[in-house]
Parts: sequence; C-alpha cells; structure tokens
Amino acid sequence: MSYSNSTFAIEINGTPAVIFQAKWHSEADEICQGWTRYHWEQLPRTELRGYELPPFVKVRLARADERARYDTEVESFEFYGEVKIVYLIDLDALQQTSGSDDRIC
Repeated sequence: MSYSNSTFAIEINGTPAVIFQAKWHSEADEICQGWTRYHWEQLPRTELRGYELPPFVKVRLARADERARYDTEVESFEFYGEVKIVYLIDLDALQQTSGSDDRIC
C-alpha cells in the first residue's frame, strides 16, 4: 500500500511561516523540530516581565490556500535535507511582530 504526501505548515507564534510535504504527521513533527533548531537564531523572541521567551512553534496540516502555494512557489523556498520548504513569510519580518505566548513543537 502506498501513501501520498500531505502538506504541513509550521506556525510560529500563530503565524503560518513555512509549508512542506511529508507522509506522516510524526515525520512532519521531526522535520518541524529539525527546521526549528536550524533556524533558531532567526525566530522571534518575546519579552515578558524582563524574561526572554522562546517562540511557540507547532506543525499542522496545511490549509487549501497554503497547499496551492506549495505547488506554485518557484522563488521563496529552500531544501532542508531532501524536503522542499516553502516560505510563506520573511522570518526577519516576523521577528519584528512577535507575540507573547511562546513554546516549541
């Protein structure tokens, strides 16, 4: 039995940041954690009562418009290992608009 890939999105502080494809949610979670570690310094931090909090990062199934963008994007992407990662936003712009509720995958 062969399974097709599903498209997943990584949200950073509630904002969809990147999309990619994987067969299983567990595989998508591993990609999310690895990608997050690789880009950790670029991710936005928030400050609460003098403490710097890490970003809240989660992986979920992509919405229809995000899936369509994955198939049509030809400029704003990178490869993380063998996985094509499509950027929905500029990470530098996200740093300037960080939220206040933060955790990791």
